Amino acid sequence: MRILSLVLFGFLASAGADGAHHWGYKGEGAPQNWGDISTDFHACKYGKYQSPIDITSTIKATTDNPLAFAYKGEAKDVANNGHSLQVNFKEGSTLKLDGKDFNLVQMHFHTPSEYTFNGKHFPMVAHIVHQTKEGQILVLALMFEEGKENEVIKQIWSSAPKKAGESKALAALDMNALVGKVESYIRLDGSLTTPPCTEGVIWIISQNNAKASKAQIKTFTNIIGVNNRPVQPANGRVVIEAK
Repeated sequence: MRILSLVLFGFLASAGADGAHHWGYKGEGAPQNWGDISTDFHACKYGKYQSPIDITSTIKATTDNPLAFAYKGEAKDVANNGHSLQVNFKEGSTLKLDGKDFNLVQMHFHTPSEYTFNGKHFPMVAHIVHQTKEGQILVLALMFEEGKENEVIKQIWSSAPKKAGESKALAALDMNALVGKVESYIRLDGSLTTPPCTEGVIWIISQNNAKASKAQIKTFTNIIGVNNRPVQPANGRVVIEAK
């Protein structure tokens, strides 16, 4: 499936695996150069609905179609792919939206957050990636505020490899405890925030934020470094705040 292969490439490929496709967050492979690294990455430069954006205003709406979570949290492993720490999941967990089941595929992290709110970043974000059988991608963004230690993050970090290209087995995660109850969220159309920057991605940004300790956020940054793509032009995009 073409879309699935793009997701796997965009989030799983390690830096330097192919010199022609080397990308990262600084130097010649920095975000401003992604679109010129490969023809496969042209959307990063020429796309009109790129992510992330700075959210300055929303259209408020009441939805009778709330998010429906059926997370089992059966993880395969946690990998250091050189760009992030990524948890890969076994099949069986889903999120339902618009009458469609989106299968939980993987979760990875960025410091600071990629989407901003009136120019403000959160110190960390989890991007929880889902996909339908037909290939439609949905990313649930969970913002982290600095606060008490997060037990789920503690479990992931304790198994996370510090060396790029390595992975370690991971026990089941309580994803429902991590995500919490999503009572309101922001929805917009956008793209993957890493090459190839594929568009047509549904973004759901939870407004019920999680917490992680200062030390936990620092641990991630020490392993991966700063890994956020700068905000992109909104180009008149409709941003809905749903409750």
